[in-house]
Amino acid sequence: MNALTGGEENLYSQFKKEIPQAQEIKIIVAFLKESGVKLIVDELKKQALKGADIKIIAGKYLNITEPSALYLLKDKLGEMVDLRFYDQDAVSFHPKAYFLKKEKEKVLFIGSSNISSSALTDGVEWNYRMAEETDGVSYGRFEQEFDRIFAEETTVIDQQQLRKYASQWSKPSVQMVEEDAATDDKPEPRGAQIEALHELRLAREEGIEKGLVIAATGVGKTYLAAFDSIDFDKVLFVAHREEILRQTKETYKSIAPDLEVSFFTGDEKDTSGDLVLASVQTLRKEEYLGAGELGPEEFDYIVVDEFHHAGADSYLKVLEYFQPEFLLGLTATPYRMDNRDIYELCNDNVIYELNLKNAINRDLLVPFKYHGVYDVEVDYDEVDYSNGSYNIKDLEKKLSTHKRANLILKNYHHLAGDKALGFCASIDHARYMADHFNENNIRAVAVHSSAGQEEYDMERQEAVAKLEAGEIDIIFAVDIFNEGVDIPALDTVLFLRPTESYVVFLQQLGRGLRKYKEKEYLTVLDFIGNYKRAHYVPFLLAGENPMEKDKQDLDKINDFEYPTGCQVSLDFKVIDLFQEMQQYDSFRDKMEEEYYRLKKYLGYRPLRVDVQEGIDIQTKEYLNRTYQGQKGYLRFLASINELNEQEEKWLDTISEKFLYRLERTSMSKSYKIPVLLALLTGEELQVKVSIDQVGEKFMNYYLNNQIHQKDLNNKKHEGWQDWSKKKFVKLALENPVHYLTKGRESKYFIYDEVNQELRLSKELIPYVDNNLANHVKDILEYRSRKYFSRRFKEE
Repeated sequence: MNALTGGEENLYSQFKKEIPQAQEIKIIVAFLKESGVKLIVDELKKQALKGADIKIIAGKYLNITEPSALYLLKDKLGEMVDLRFYDQDAVSFHPKAYFLKKEKEKVLFIGSSNISSSALTDGVEWNYRMAEETDGVSYGRFEQEFDRIFAEETTVIDQQQLRKYASQWSKPSVQMVEEDAATDDKPEPRGAQIEALHELRLAREEGIEKGLVIAATGVGKTYLAAFDSIDFDKVLFVAHREEILRQTKETYKSIAPDLEVSFFTGDEKDTSGDLVLASVQTLRKEEYLGAGELGPEEFDYIVVDEFHHAGADSYLKVLEYFQPEFLLGLTATPYRMDNRDIYELCNDNVIYELNLKNAINRDLLVPFKYHGVYDVEVDYDEVDYSNGSYNIKDLEKKLSTHKRANLILKNYHHLAGDKALGFCASIDHARYMADHFNENNIRAVAVHSSAGQEEYDMERQEAVAKLEAGEIDIIFAVDIFNEGVDIPALDTVLFLRPTESYVVFLQQLGRGLRKYKEKEYLTVLDFIGNYKRAHYVPFLLAGENPMEKDKQDLDKINDFEYPTGCQVSLDFKVIDLFQEMQQYDSFRDKMEEEYYRLKKYLGYRPLRVDVQEGIDIQTKEYLNRTYQGQKGYLRFLASINELNEQEEKWLDTISEKFLYRLERTSMSKSYKIPVLLALLTGEELQVKVSIDQVGEKFMNYYLNNQIHQKDLNNKKHEGWQDWSKKKFVKLALENPVHYLTKGRESKYFIYDEVNQELRLSKELIPYVDNNLANHVKDILEYRSRKYFSRRFKEE
């Protein structure tokens, strides 16, 4: 049958029959969808393993090609598929053709079917099977054009292209009729989960042992963790609430019904399961860590839910004790200013990231309609502020007034939906609001840690059930709904207190963004006064990090790129307030403020690597800005009087220039790092080192750490694992030593060919001591961490 018209005569059934005979497969389509790739990818893989050559060209017009479809192909086929984008953006691209070269026949399917489930199976799609022997001229013309386009008008979809496309992708505003078909079978990875699983697999292949997945509510982080860990022998899942652990059991069981699951919580102490679900409060106790069956290597894979809590002592005890093959941290809220430790605890490896803005753009969450209401009733300058936060009692008095409650009630009547959640500053504030709303015939309750003592107090689970059933209208809560509890039916959230933490702001916003039946959007009522960081709100709503913005232009606030379908409405007085606050908030001041915040947290002067791990402002801002006419971290420290007496003597000398050069030295590979490490012995910086020692350090640097090996795993260095030390010495001489002694660093390094030694320059030697050595070690740690950390999005 040559004519295929869809339904029973569909392209998929015919194409699938002929794939097993193909020695070469070429596909060119306007778009790829996950549902279609799932139908054919296993057959393609079988043929690729037999040696078939596979080439696929897809368009990216209107974002109809789904990143998960591309990831699925790359994950299953890897280097066995040459996958490309058509890159002529100004040219219309609508071909749909499938070439199969078999031993005795060349076949082309051409017609209307792109790669999607509907197009390949039950859609009304017309396609024609053309054999070269019946119309060689036409067949040859089509194949010739495919080859030309492939060679001249495409971009290879490598890992960098894949991540770029995925990070910028949003669901097309004009949708195809088809949606991915639902299934009653056991769950399988979908959408962003496919992407994250591929990135996790690649990371482990590179030698990564710890990683962070940042994903907004709605992506299915628990399912993701289950899919990734299910094949490991012994898995530990750690959370801070037992109800999360109970939900996690159901998730894993839906994927693997026969999985043995046990709990290690306050009431149960069973570690016999293939999956152990543990509360961190119980697991952290010294009587269990190291006792009996809980050895450091007990678990092959550890999942830590809500990883932004991992800096707490309870989590640190657990994470420092166990040594799994892989550790996965899950969080929706990655900001360093609130959670300094989480990046360090996963070695700064962000394996995959899909933030709240991306999740809305992908239609995984509903959009929001945000109303910034000017809070005329509270002057925050009159509220005591110290140690980075407002005095809670002082704040409570200002927020719990009749006039302010009426302002909130008025806007609630005007803008709110049917099911609302208000975030309050304290228990008394929540109770005050519940009383006021009930007095005005709005059915309200207060939910908090001391629930049950007052008239309108209610336990969380009961309150959620009544809200969903329509028996109450609004819950006033104190932090208890920030995370871990979803209320999909929620259609309104109210911010009734100053939200100083980026993490808390996004957590609370995310509570109402779950998709639910006919819910079209979430209404957000934010009562904004002159509290600290109030003017950062537009950046957070636009999915941007306020700390990465230098010359913020709030005059163009309506030009911010908010998520698809979202609306932001601000009172004119709020806009005026933001602009006024902006005038007194320079980027330089932010840098200094963040430095001192981190110093207070650490208890010592932050190193360069600390700045990288603990501050949302990019480290290069501290290193590359000009202070007093010079650049570098040393000069930044000098500008804020943070140098010791000895370091002050380095200013404007070769030692300062030396440190800045190390901060800036070009590194397309990591070769310079082990060479420079060869000059360090313990706490001391050596003025010279033999090239033999350099070669040994160079060799061990790559042999002993899989992560470092990415620089040698290529054709040029094939078989390097079996190299002698002599070969490593040769490579060190030809590359890093050569560039250190002949390039921009030649003022500081000399290669003595006679004595075969790498030396520091004579001018630098008088400054060599333990203090300088500490700076060099810090720079090399910073450069190494930055070079080898796995970042889903380029900084």
